[in-house]
Amino acid sequence: MNTSVIGCQNGASEHNNVIAFLEAHRREIPDRVALMWLRSAEAWRRDPSSALVHEQMTYGALAERVESAAAGLARLGLAFGDRAFVFVPMSPELYVAMFAVQRLGAIAVFLDSWARRDQLGLCAKQVEPRAFIGPEPAFALIKGVPELEAAPVRIVVGPHAGMYSAELGALAAAGGRVPVAPVEREHTALVTFTTGSSGMPKGANRTHRFLAAQHRALDRCLPYGPGDVDLPVFPIFSLNNIAGGVTTVLPAVDLARPDSSDGALLAAQIRATGATCCTLSPSLLRGVSAAAGRPGAELRGLRRAATGGAPVTTDDVIALAAAAPTAELHILYGSTEVEPIAHLVASEMPPGSEDAEGVCVGRLAHGLDARLLRLERGPVALGPKGWAEWEAPTGGFGELVVAGDHVCRDYYRSPEAFRAAKILDADGRVWHRTGDVCRFDAAGRLWVGGRVHNAICRAGQTLLPVRPEFLMKRLPFVRDAAYLGLPDAKLGERAAAAFSLRPGPAPADPAGEVRGALAAAGVVCDEAVQLEAIPLDPRHHSKVEYARLREQILSVKGER
Repeated sequence: MNTSVIGCQNGASEHNNVIAFLEAHRREIPDRVALMWLRSAEAWRRDPSSALVHEQMTYGALAERVESAAAGLARLGLAFGDRAFVFVPMSPELYVAMFAVQRLGAIAVFLDSWARRDQLGLCAKQVEPRAFIGPEPAFALIKGVPELEAAPVRIVVGPHAGMYSAELGALAAAGGRVPVAPVEREHTALVTFTTGSSGMPKGANRTHRFLAAQHRALDRCLPYGPGDVDLPVFPIFSLNNIAGGVTTVLPAVDLARPDSSDGALLAAQIRATGATCCTLSPSLLRGVSAAAGRPGAELRGLRRAATGGAPVTTDDVIALAAAAPTAELHILYGSTEVEPIAHLVASEMPPGSEDAEGVCVGRLAHGLDARLLRLERGPVALGPKGWAEWEAPTGGFGELVVAGDHVCRDYYRSPEAFRAAKILDADGRVWHRTGDVCRFDAAGRLWVGGRVHNAICRAGQTLLPVRPEFLMKRLPFVRDAAYLGLPDAKLGERAAAAFSLRPGPAPADPAGEVRGALAAAGVVCDEAVQLEAIPLDPRHHSKVEYARLREQILSVKGER
C-alpha cells in the first residue's frame, strides 16, 4: 500500500484511519521487530553489570494483538466516536490499547504519566470517556473522580485483584476479528492533554489527517533506514516510528520520577539492543552522555541522537561527541500542537550562539508558514487591516505564529483554548500561536528568546530570559537557573535571577557572584535569589515552570 494516501482521502475511508500504517506493515513487513522492552530494570539497578535481556514483538504480532483487543472492546460496547481514557505507562500495552481504540474509529484520550492527579477530573469533564484503560494502580488513582469512575467500560492492564470489564492482555490474546472503521480525515483519532503547568490543561485535537501529516513532517527531519533501531523517550516519537515501520526500544525509565541512574540505564539499553538512534530530552541526553563519556564506555553504534524541549548548549554537543563519536546530534524545536516547528543539526550551530539574544533552533520545518507578531498576552483576532496591525518590526523579536498541514487546528471541545492560542485568517486558515518570542536572522534561521508570558516588561524595556539563563548555568556552582520578572511598583516588573546550587563547593556569596557575572555581560539584574531547587516541568525536567517559581519567590519574600 502507498502510505502517502493515508489520512488524505475524501469522505469516510479505512485508508484515512491511522491504523492503516500498521495494517500496511502487517502485510509487508510482518516479521520485522516493532517493539523491544524490559519488563523490569530492578536487577540492573542492583547490579549494573548484569545483562539486559529485552522482550520483543514483531509488526505482525502487534497488529494481531491490536485487532483482537479491538474486537474485545467492541463486544464490551465501545463504538465509533466513543472516548477511551488510556492511562498506561510507556509499554507494549500502551500501543495495543491506543491502536485498538483507533481501529474502531473511537478516540484515544492520552494523559501523560507525569500529569498531576488534580488534572484528571478537569480532563475527563472535557472528553466524557466511555472507557478507562489502565493498570490497577491507575484505577486507585481515579477513585473519587466521578467523571472517570462513571465510565462503564473498565479495562485493567496486568495483574489485578479487583473486578473489571476485562483485562487487556486477555482481550489481545483472544484472537478476535473486527474490520478497520472508515473515518473522515478530520475525525479525531487522539486527544493529548498538555501538562497544564501554566493553567487549565488543553486537549490537542489530533485528527487522523493531522497524525499522518505529523509523521511525514517528522520523517523529513529524522529519516530512518530499514535497519535502524530507535530508543525514544516520548510516546509521540514511538507512534511516529510505528507509522514508519521502525524498530523501537521502549525506555526502561519512569519519566515521571527521574532517577540519577536513568542516563546509565538508557546507555545500557542502547548497547544491549544495538540501537542506532535515540530521541531524548536534554536532561536525559546529558545523563546518557555522562554515563558513556568514559574511555571504553562509548556508544559507538549510535549514528544519531535527537533532542528538544529545552535549550541545548555547546557543552551538551561536546559531551555527546565524547560519548558517541559517530553520532550526529539533531535539535528539534516544537510543541504539543506543532511537532516539528524547526530543525537544526548541532554541527551547524552558529558560532557564539550562547552569547546571542536567544538560542538558534535552525530552519522552519517543511510545509510551515510563519509570521512574527508584536507581543500580546491576550487573544489575537485579525481586523480589517489583517496582519498589518499585529506584525512585529522587521528584523526584531516577536511572537512566532505558524500554519501548515502538521499544525493542530484546534482543541477538543474547548473554544476558549482556541481563542487564546489560534488565529483564523481571512482565507479560513488556522495559525497557531507558539507563545515563544522569536526572531529570524539574515540566513533565515529561527532564534528563540523565551516565552511571551515570561518576557520581563521593565520600565518600558522588554527583557528575555534565554541568554541570562545560559550565562548563569555557565557558572560552575549553579545547577539550575531562571531569569524572570517580579512585580515592582516603580518599574512595573523588576528583573530577578533565581538559581540553585550544585553539590560541592560554592563561593561565600553565590548571589553576588551571579549578579556580577550578569552585570559583566550587560544583563540587567535587580536582585539574585538563591533557592533550594528551581521547579522544572514534569515532562522534560529541563524547562523552568516560571509561574510556580514566581509564586515560590514571592512567598519566601513575604510579597504574597
